[in-house]
Amino acid sequence: MLENHEEVDDRDPDELPARPAEVLWPPSGRPIGPEVPPSVRQELVYARAGLRSGSPASAVLHVRRLLEAVCADHGVSGRTLFHALRELRRGGLIDGWLLAWAEELRELGNEAAHLGHHPLAKAEAEDAVELAEAFVDYLYVFSRKYRSFRVRRGAAKTPNNRNVLRDTPVMRILRKSQVEFTAHPYPHDPARTKSRSAVADELGIPPRRLLKAVILYLGEHAVVAIAPSEGVIDERALARAFGATDARVAGLADVMRIGETIAAEILSPLALPYLPSVLEETSAAAASVYVSSGRHGLELELDPADLVRLTRARTAPIVR
Repeated sequence: MLENHEEVDDRDPDELPARPAEVLWPPSGRPIGPEVPPSVRQELVYARAGLRSGSPASAVLHVRRLLEAVCADHGVSGRTLFHALRELRRGGLIDGWLLAWAEELRELGNEAAHLGHHPLAKAEAEDAVELAEAFVDYLYVFSRKYRSFRVRRGAAKTPNNRNVLRDTPVMRILRKSQVEFTAHPYPHDPARTKSRSAVADELGIPPRRLLKAVILYLGEHAVVAIAPSEGVIDERALARAFGATDARVAGLADVMRIGETIAAEILSPLALPYLPSVLEETSAAAASVYVSSGRHGLELELDPADLVRLTRARTAPIVR
């Protein structure tokens, strides 16, 4: 006879009281897309961990840090997170309703960070993490998918469609290299050529995201400086980037000769792969940049990493 054995409940299983189910698969939380930068991914992982550990304040604080990481990833560093988020909006990176989302999350993060506020409820933290997940998906996953969709749609249109933009040599380079880009036409009057800053205003983007190609000479050798349209090239800094002692901006005659050689109305850094190039380092950190298509009235938006790869550009601080 067995002693000290536990009492066994021999009732029919259907008569036993229900117990909460434990979900073993799939794991909680939606997958984080590979497009999400490591700094943003880390804060989202920590926010989810705060929820699982029963710490709503920790989860919300990491959601706030996630917003800071998003701003930093897009090269936006306002005086405060409040100003940085508005800079994202002015730059066209987020819509008005996404800014409203981000503002709510920022304020909730402020409450979690300071004493005196009511303790955060679990439901508030869960909502915050879900909104942060959607915010990240919009910026890094679905926006990129939409750009790819636009590129495929543009390639699929028939030549007889009047809405189809005539490809420039630069656009053909991008398609041949399988680089994703978005074409942005704007009104152009041949009798009144717009400055690059005016083009940025026309497109509704900050001038720092619209790049210009400037030809300079290191002695007798021409190079290309790729910089924001509002920036002034620091010739000494550019010379240092190439290990030279000095540099000078090319004269109008040289620029016109190069433009005629490549059959372009306006110089595009993507049409000058045979010239050594340097990209302003702050532009390399942007989410996307705009470069000339080689034709007035049309700008091309692409990832700065693709611009660096196609132009074989080095990066350096070349703007003062």
